[in-house]
Amino acid sequence: MRNVFYLSLTLLLACLLIDCKNNAASFSPGPGDPRLTGTWQLVERYFSKDSTKSILTVNLNVRHDTIQVTVGGQTVRKDTTITKLDTIFVRRDTSFYTTKRYPAVPPQTLTFGADGQLASSGTEMTYYRSIKYFRVDTTYPDSLFVNFFISTNGANTPFQQRFVVQQDMLMLLSNCNQAQPCYSKFVRVK
Repeated sequence: MRNVFYLSLTLLLACLLIDCKNNAASFSPGPGDPRLTGTWQLVERYFSKDSTKSILTVNLNVRHDTIQVTVGGQTVRKDTTITKLDTIFVRRDTSFYTTKRYPAVPPQTLTFGADGQLASSGTEMTYYRSIKYFRVDTTYPDSLFVNFFISTNGANTPFQQRFVVQQDMLMLLSNCNQAQPCYSKFVRVK
């Protein structure tokens, strides 16, 4: 009796697992934009470099006081100034903007596929590792925005970045400074 129960339970689980299938439609961003399609190599980045530094600061603390001094057997009150040297560590924000240039070897590349897929390679391209798809945003008349789709837990979450293409140069722009945006500059390889 017990064996029949376990056998029927096993068959029920097997049927459920066989019938289980992924009903989620595969994600398709649509065709890629010919302005972006191809492989682009990173040549330069302008970005904010965050840092905090502890600086040794010296403060002079001046205090006015009255002391009693014995002179020739007589006690005299004397006004004096006491200066004390005080040193402390102060944490200061030493963030700054910097430009970094990249050599041709090892290549840091983004490949925009004609089918809307994105591939990245190189140690400096980790920001784009979780992005598998892209689409140029056509809601703007000049289409100067690209939607990147971050693939996490079966979902494709979009985020938008501005871009500029001039002949064989691509700049992906992000806001980090009001005066000048941060950017990643690429040249077309293929």
